[in-house]
Amino acid sequence: MRYFVFAEGLMAFLYRRDRSLRGLKAERGFTLLELFISMAILAILVGLALPSFRSTIRNTNVSNYTNDLVTSLATARSEAVRRGRPVAVVSASNTADWSTGWQVIADTTGEGNFDAADELISTTEALDTQYKVFANNTGAGGSGRVVFNINGALASSGFDMNVCFPTGEAAKSRRVRVRASGSASSHKNTTGSSALACPGS
Repeated sequence: MRYFVFAEGLMAFLYRRDRSLRGLKAERGFTLLELFISMAILAILVGLALPSFRSTIRNTNVSNYTNDLVTSLATARSEAVRRGRPVAVVSASNTADWSTGWQVIADTTGEGNFDAADELISTTEALDTQYKVFANNTGAGGSGRVVFNINGALASSGFDMNVCFPTGEAAKSRRVRVRASGSASSHKNTTGSSALACPGS
């Protein structure tokens, strides 16, 4: 924003200077030369501000994806308690790579498969290809699903999940931790997470 304020001030200065030199009393527009100079300066300032703007958008996207994941985990936990049956958050790939999206599924058949035969509660679509989500089951079992029992606790000892910034920087990525109790929380920086490291980090 400060770049645009500077450009606006520069244009106002050029306008006042020209009026002073010419002694004009009537309002008038810019000369063609002044317009070209102002546009060139503005283009430079926009170019300087663009990287910061792009980084802000990426940070916002990482936060949004993290919030979506935490919301799905909280939904699965509360539904497991309410229904009195296991509910899981299952990755679309059924692997530790959750980047292609995930679903919240209730084990209505009682078979523990969390598949098409069970009740689908919600679906989160695939992330933009710039972003990745990786999970790791810190206990026994695979990393493609987080299962909550009827008490809202995990069927395993815990989960680590990394929501990756496009460049893979750990400090700009986010870590989601699901404890054995079933509570989920998110933190900046994936350093120390047991999940797969973000690409490029």
